Amino acid sequence: EAGRAKKRSIEEANGASSNGVCKRVRMSTGGQIDRSSGSNDAKSKKRGAAAVKNESNIVFRPVHNDGKEQSMIDLITLKNIFAVQLPKMPRPYICRLVLDRKHRSLAMCKNGRIIGGICFRPFISQGFAEIVFCAVTSSEQVRGYGTILMNNIKEHVKKIGIEYFLTYADNFAIGYFKKQGFTKTVTMPEKRWRGFIKDYDGGTLMECHISKLVEYIYIRDTLKRQREAVLNTVRRISNSHVLYTGISTFSVDKKLNVVDIPGVKEAGWKPGTRNSVPPCEDKRSPALRKLHAEFGIVLRKLIKHESSWPFREPVDRTYTVYYETISHPMDLSTMEKRLNKFEYKTRSEFVADFHLMINNCRRFNAPNTQYYKSANVLEEVFTKLTKTL
Repeated sequence: EAGRAKKRSIEEANGASSNGVCKRVRMSTGGQIDRSSGSNDAKSKKRGAAAVKNESNIVFRPVHNDGKEQSMIDLITLKNIFAVQLPKMPRPYICRLVLDRKHRSLAMCKNGRIIGGICFRPFISQGFAEIVFCAVTSSEQVRGYGTILMNNIKEHVKKIGIEYFLTYADNFAIGYFKKQGFTKTVTMPEKRWRGFIKDYDGGTLMECHISKLVEYIYIRDTLKRQREAVLNTVRRISNSHVLYTGISTFSVDKKLNVVDIPGVKEAGWKPGTRNSVPPCEDKRSPALRKLHAEFGIVLRKLIKHESSWPFREPVDRTYTVYYETISHPMDLSTMEKRLNKFEYKTRSEFVADFHLMINNCRRFNAPNTQYYKSANVLEEVFTKLTKTL
């Protein structure tokens, strides 16, 4: 009977992903984690999430190589699921890690059949665990089982004193781990994990802190209750959730008073409560407007030029030596502000400010400096741009 059960488990695992198209992302020990790329349809994901919510026949079973017959059947089933979903991983390598007595696994069972699981190695003395493999059979993917599996293993390892999960992830896996609470910032002291896990080229070390204050298996319900609490509070102090009937005035070409629009009065609107800013009156002549537009074009081109970097912003005020030498500083951002305030009335005023900036630079810096050389280049550019002004 045990042989038949073992054979059935292997057949189910080997046949589970015959139709699935999977993205595979590397994890801590060169293992990979499944993420289906079969469908991006939002409706299918919504149906999948609803299916998980209504599942009452999902159970989780911890298992490790303790020499018992049922444990071996479960581990072989998990090994086959990992091997099918992670075809690039050598099967002997998967088998060796899953059956390693130092490793532990958490099997996800549906209707008494293992449909996925996580294999990890705990370092109890150091208070952390390294994830090895994580996979769900393709026929059960896109249903949220990956998140439920991760939440349950977090609760499971709390019982043995694990405070952190570590894993090496490549670029494909980073997004998945972020959704499960992992970050690229490792806050655990390095001396606790350095030398216990192996470094992997091309992988990003990620960490997940397991909080004792969070019940991970109820996190979905907790967030739902928090959301409802926030919405109920909003409803008590706001009418934003109230819907009003539409208006049909425009269909008969009639004028409509603002206060007669349904919901306007209820929102607290009153005549004369406008908060608009009076428009700025532009008293410039057409010729001056055209000249200012040309100034703006010149300034934008100067700011974008590669030699303008020393002149884009004012010299730092903490650099007192400069301001002791230069009594009338000038820079491109100051010229831009003056232009926006319509302070330039003639071409000569605009040109004078530019030459003031260039002469300040030459006065303060030696000819062999990059600042002096940049001033020379920018002056040539400015001369060409302003020939037609």
